[in-house]
Amino acid sequence: MESWEGPIDTGEVPEDGSSFDVVVVGGGPSGSAAAAYNAMNGCKVLLIEKEVWPRDKICGDAVGGKSLSHVKELGVKKMVEETPHFMVDSIVFGSANVHTVKVLLPQAEFEKKMPGYPLPRKQSD
Repeated sequence: MESWEGPIDTGEVPEDGSSFDVVVVGGGPSGSAAAAYNAMNGCKVLLIEKEVWPRDKICGDAVGGKSLSHVKELGVKKMVEETPHFMVDSIVFGSANVHTVKVLLPQAEFEKKMPGYPLPRKQSD
């Protein structure tokens, strides 16, 4: 079993009457990032998520290249790179008449290792 396939320890449930500087509802990529950035800035944060992590979803199966600076800043880029993953090397455009055009990403993106990663949502959780 890969390390991302088991339940994640989410910590203790807060006591009644606890107060927080920030409450984030939804622990997907955006909510988790918002909670993490606020915690990194010294806020007492409560992140509320209805599902048990990791959970698989059919959406959100990629970390775009422009987001990788945040992934690094949040301290999880190395962790993602240590798990099985692919790097985006192109974009394929398709039309209703089944014609496709494949556009390769610039080589500079690969040299900076910033092209993005398609990976299962439960892995990014």
